[in-house]
Amino acid sequence: MFFWIHDGRILPNLPATYADRVHKIHPGVKSSPISGDREDTGSPTTASFLHRSPGDVYKETAKQTEKTVYFLHEIMSTPALTRPSTETIANCLDFMLEKGIRHLPIVNDEGTLVGFVSDRDILEKSKSYERDWLISDIMTKRVLVGSPGSEIRGVTQVLLEERIGCIPVVNDDNQPIGMITRSDLLRLLLKYPNLNIIA
Repeated sequence: MFFWIHDGRILPNLPATYADRVHKIHPGVKSSPISGDREDTGSPTTASFLHRSPGDVYKETAKQTEKTVYFLHEIMSTPALTRPSTETIANCLDFMLEKGIRHLPIVNDEGTLVGFVSDRDILEKSKSYERDWLISDIMTKRVLVGSPGSEIRGVTQVLLEERIGCIPVVNDDNQPIGMITRSDLLRLLLKYPNLNIIA
């Protein structure tokens, strides 16, 4: 599921586009009836089975073991690196440079997600007198998030439609537990080139 959090609260109206769509991992295969003990070698299915090479068997086995569905909790970057809303812009920028990250979830004292900033947001406030401002002064307060059980095909669609680079993953208490970025999806595609990540 994907939903919006605004000032730490879940917005009531969820876009229908972002509903989870979990597809069958192993679609059912229709079986053919067996008549007696007669071995029917004339059918295309049986003939192809009897004349398979070891290479064909290996390829079919490899296809069966490769997953067709992945979920956020399987590919998200963990742990989620966060900063409190009482932090200054300067300290958040230093933290992002130190960790080598471009996106930063902002949390309150309870660890609940209340905002989000990117390196671009911070660099726009790079003047010396602005660096002592609180990060809450410039953070985006309306954040699109995902749940750990959301399918990655939904993530891809959301990233494209909303034109964003990442999505925080939150638990039931709306606390960030991971991040999904375009880089995470690209790494998955490099590992499984035939994987369909478009919903």
